[in-house]
Amino acid sequence: MPEMKSQQKQTARWYPASCHCKNVTFKAQTDLSGAFTCNCSFCVRRATTLLKLDPEGFELQSDKNKLSAYGNSGFSRHYFCNNCGIQCFTEITRQGAEAVIVNAACLEGIDFYSLKPSLFDGKNKL
Repeated sequence: MPEMKSQQKQTARWYPASCHCKNVTFKAQTDLSGAFTCNCSFCVRRATTLLKLDPEGFELQSDKNKLSAYGNSGFSRHYFCNNCGIQCFTEITRQGAEAVIVNAACLEGIDFYSLKPSLFDGKNKL
């Protein structure tokens, strides 16, 4: 996954976040500088801009039973709202490290179109 670029690093803050229907709510701690897209077969089809977080920087506020999960690759689990279908976040375990990847479009109060996502070559690295 992409590393944060130190020259872009800002102060991380907590952002409220939700799916479209607000059935799934969570908080994400990020400085927005590490936005990325991925070219793996799954990410290309969902066409999202993503942010990688440490698990401590993610807090699911709604019940997990409001989510459906997809993925069985041994390292990722993608979570979607049961009602509106928006993909909200992904839990990753890779090479002994854990992370949460959030859909940047779910974060409230950000200028989504000002993000400058880098490309992660998931097609060849995952």
